[in-house]
Amino acid sequence: MIKTIGFMPRRPDISRAQFREYYETRHAPLAVPLFPFIRYRRNHLADMEVEPGFDCISEFWVPSLNRIGELMAGEVGDTMRADERNFLDQPRIVAALADPVATGSDAGSVMVLLRNEGGDVDALVAAAREAGAGLDLLSPMDARPLPCDAVWRCDGAAGLLPTGWHVATALPVEARETEAQQLRASD
Repeated sequence: MIKTIGFMPRRPDISRAQFREYYETRHAPLAVPLFPFIRYRRNHLADMEVEPGFDCISEFWVPSLNRIGELMAGEVGDTMRADERNFLDQPRIVAALADPVATGSDAGSVMVLLRNEGGDVDALVAAAREAGAGLDLLSPMDARPLPCDAVWRCDGAAGLLPTGWHVATALPVEARETEAQQLRASD
């Protein structure tokens, strides 16, 4: 199983509430039957005032990146890109390959975006496990820079971080996950 994360920005001419409504009532239901998702969760920013450059952190668990690439290269990709234009600022979407190295809090209400400034990865993993947090280490999927190097998921502030790791931003989120039976029905 492979996990990817998308940092999803809204079009500048719509509100965050309009973005969320469209994503949940139109775009996510459109995507579910078209892709072989194992899990699909959208983490909408709960604070309407914060502007980190995106409005949702979407998480996709898939069996194969090759299969997703094949789908995106064809009619499915055309359909999805056309629908994205209704609510997303497409050129600003940033995607990352996620390595879930600590799986503590899988559904925490805060996603802490971390920057690595010379910190030890193993020390960060140990800190996340000790805190019972979820932790994904990120790698960019193209040449665009990511807003962070890791995502720490918890129910409050990040625990004590090892030297060299810094909080870029802590974002309260409201998670929406497509139910497993809906995903299986689309297989």
